[in-house]
Amino acid sequence: MSVSIIGGINIDFKGSSYQKLSLKTSNPGRIFYSSGGVSRNVAHNLCKLEVPVNLFGVVGNDVFGEIILAELNTLKINTNFIKISDNYRTGVYLAILDQKKDMLVSISDMEIIKEINVNYIEKHKDTLLHSKIVFLEANLEPQVIEYTLKILENTDVCTVFNAVSNQKVKKLKNIIGKIDYLTLNFSELKSLIEQENLNFSDYKSIQKIFSEEFPNIFNLIITNGEEGVLFFNNQLKKTEFFSVEKVKDSEIIDANGAGDAFTSGFIYGIYNDADIEKSIEYGIKAARITLKSPKTVADELSCKIFGVRSGARDRRSLP
Repeated sequence: MSVSIIGGINIDFKGSSYQKLSLKTSNPGRIFYSSGGVSRNVAHNLCKLEVPVNLFGVVGNDVFGEIILAELNTLKINTNFIKISDNYRTGVYLAILDQKKDMLVSISDMEIIKEINVNYIEKHKDTLLHSKIVFLEANLEPQVIEYTLKILENTDVCTVFNAVSNQKVKKLKNIIGKIDYLTLNFSELKSLIEQENLNFSDYKSIQKIFSEEFPNIFNLIITNGEEGVLFFNNQLKKTEFFSVEKVKDSEIIDANGAGDAFTSGFIYGIYNDADIEKSIEYGIKAARITLKSPKTVADELSCKIFGVRSGARDRRSLP
């Protein structure tokens, strides 16, 4: 069985200044482009982790679309379900990195994602129903998210949802379909529950607010960089904390893609029937590898990195 991945496929442009950024002027630096998009990145990561994937999405009938499809075919990712649009150009993501190689600001031109509609999902329903896991993300239109979850309701298909950004995660407020796992960072969580002053260590407040407002989301995985990872089981009202070994600033080349890598490592664990502890450990290790890579999907990523237990050094069940 495969993992079916539905969502954004685009070209990424990233600019990195050689020195501290000066605003409202030109900054000497390096500009890099590659295939991107949350769903494409997750598919690429899982391919490197030897997980069979079906990628669902849309590209434009243009040179960027050709570049992306050629690369996906080289990776042997199934592109049979990808739609080619004559109405929109291929999505583009533009990111500016600060002197620490972390994203300062970005612009996402993803109007093409409107072509992933209910009719598109209905057309591929049988493939989704025969998947082990279906991954969705907040770039998708709310009605598409809801319809997909409705199709998968009362099946054995596991659903994993990624928040994408502070703004896009708010779409979940109007979603009532059941989601097995939601992965997001702490900033996205605060935006979702509208608690900007919330402290990451205040897990009881997180637990209370989330269980009251989102009973349809069964499990929550919150990443917060070197501060660690929180896992919350919404049904058992159980919270666990996982520590993360700090990556030295000198080792970080590009933070873009680390979140997608974490989600991919987590999905790898779930796909292979690992427990939550192992799956989160895999996610942490995949993210660490990606932080040290200039690419959104690290060349060094493979199943071999999961052989030695070092990522989640401390795991605690919280009362």
